[in-house]
Amino acid sequence: MSASERTDLLAALTELSQRYPHWRFGQLVANVAGWADAHLWDVEDAQMLAAARAHLEAVAQREEAPHRA
Repeated sequence: MSASERTDLLAALTELSQRYPHWRFGQLVANVAGWADAHLWDVEDAQMLAAARAHLEAVAQREEAPHRA
């Protein structure tokens, strides 16, 4: 993973941390690994980034949906 991809992953984790402030950091990382359908020990950074982005996009779409008419 390149430095810019790592920065993107950390930014996504930061956004998730702000969205779910009640989650412990380990819990956050474990949940993202689960969204990537991988075990925590085996998940690749790129899988985590894709899963975090997909989750954030899905949440944004759900939040946007009630405002559409």
